[in-house]
Amino acid sequence: MSELEVAVHVASPDTLDKKTAACAASAKAGEMLAMADFDRTVTRCFVSGGGRGTSAHGVLEQTKVLSEVFQGRAKELFTKYYPVEIDASMPIEDKIPIMREWYGQVHNLMLEENVTRESITKAVSNCTTIQLRDGIADFIRLCQEAMPPIPVLIMSAGLGDVIEEFLKQHLPFDLAPTTRVVSNRMCFNDEGRLTGFSEPLLHMFNKTAEFVPEDAQPLLESKQHCLILGDSVGDLTMADGIDKLDKLKVGFLNEKVEERMSQFLGPFDVVVTNDGSVPDVCFRAIGTSTS
Repeated sequence: MSELEVAVHVASPDTLDKKTAACAASAKAGEMLAMADFDRTVTRCFVSGGGRGTSAHGVLEQTKVLSEVFQGRAKELFTKYYPVEIDASMPIEDKIPIMREWYGQVHNLMLEENVTRESITKAVSNCTTIQLRDGIADFIRLCQEAMPPIPVLIMSAGLGDVIEEFLKQHLPFDLAPTTRVVSNRMCFNDEGRLTGFSEPLLHMFNKTAEFVPEDAQPLLESKQHCLILGDSVGDLTMADGIDKLDKLKVGFLNEKVEERMSQFLGPFDVVVTNDGSVPDVCFRAIGTSTS
């Protein structure tokens, strides 16, 4: 956990109260949906005890599933492309082809490695530097237990197979059919070895409802309100493509707070700083409360 003070910032208290009440009413009527990013949203940015948290991609690096050669080349790509991801002066439409290039290069590097289904399961089990954000397990559980259930779509530019294995191992309950992971999928041959990735490529700036699989589309039907959770302004597009949807947007500004607050507060209705817990407004929006 970061040593810095956690705070919850609200763009407009009056507007927030109205949005939260509308979401709670919508949840009771079965017209509510939640969409969350994974890396550093569902998971922590900084792990308890200190140190930076690991991403879905990073799980395979930390546990040596991916070689030192891969890791070195991946770090070079991170150094090159990450400043573009967080560059406040660059329009998102200009970032999209660059992000596609970055993720495509990383995936191509992975195809040169010995990645198997079995190694993914072991990697998640052995990785201690990826942890659930405080409060997220309760949030998902309450959504699943709600009557009617509130669909939760976890959308990620990471690796869906790693994410599902992580949730399977770390949540103290099973994922319900109303909770789905929408992400890049790994393709395996009959021997269980990685041979490719799903298309089209999903990255942080093209995450929209069009990527939701056909068999999960019924979860989006008749929804009037959506709670969005993310750690990047790129996550705000997750519900794009769903008609007539009012959004309550909660952002996690995990680091560089002073530098980036102006980018977050406004686009996000609520901003939680320094890797804080899931705020109470999220629970009130689904008709419950932790306070």
